[in-house]
Amino acid sequence: MPEYSKASKARVPDETSEYSEKGRLRAAGAQIDRYRIILDKDNFQPEEPHWRRISKNTVSLFQVLIDQDLHELVMVLEHYPRYIEWVCEHFRYAYSYSENEASIDAASRLLELGEPFFTKQFVRNLVRKLPRLDAMELEALKTFAETVAAQHGQWHPIITNHYCDAIGESVESRKLHPLQRLAITGKIANIARIDTFEYDAEDRDAVLDIPYMN
Repeated sequence: MPEYSKASKARVPDETSEYSEKGRLRAAGAQIDRYRIILDKDNFQPEEPHWRRISKNTVSLFQVLIDQDLHELVMVLEHYPRYIEWVCEHFRYAYSYSENEASIDAASRLLELGEPFFTKQFVRNLVRKLPRLDAMELEALKTFAETVAAQHGQWHPIITNHYCDAIGESVESRKLHPLQRLAITGKIANIARIDTFEYDAEDRDAVLDIPYMN
C-alpha cells in the first residue's frame, strides 16, 4: 500500500507495495465469488433513502461484514465501490453492534475508501472498533508502540493519531518510572501528526452517535 508522507496527507508511491497490492487483489478476486450471488442481483438505487437504496439481503450482508474484523468488508467494497457511500452512512447505526474488533490494516483501508463520505459518526464508530490498549501488559504496550512506529506510514493518519494518543493515555494512567515511560513514548515521539478530519464531539448525544446527528 502506498506510504503516507509525514508532512502531508499525500502518499509516496512504493513500487514494491503496488505489486503486492495487485497480487492481494487478484487473490481476493477468487474470494469475492461467494458474495456475487447477492450483490449481482441487488437492485441498487442510489437516489433512494438509505434503507431503500439496496435490497434487504444486501443490507443483512453488510451488517454482518461491518460487525466483523472488516477484512471481508474492504474486499467487497474494492470490488463493488458503488456501496462505499452506503457503508459509510450505515456506520452511523453501528453503535449497537457487537464488540468484535476491527483489523487495524482493514480499518485504515476503509478510511481511505470512505474519505469522500466522512461523517463524524462514521469515523468515530470505526475508531471504536479498533483494538483497545486498556488491558495490555506493559511489555505488550511497548511492543505495540514499536508496531505503530514501524507501520504508521502505511496507516491512515486517523489511525496513527488515535494510537499515538491512546499510547500516551495508557502510559499516563500507569504508575511508571520516568525511564519506563520514555521506553514506550520514545518509540512514537518522532511521528508527525497529520490532521485530516475532526471527528471529536462534545455534544450530549456524542456517545450515542444517533443517526440524526451531523
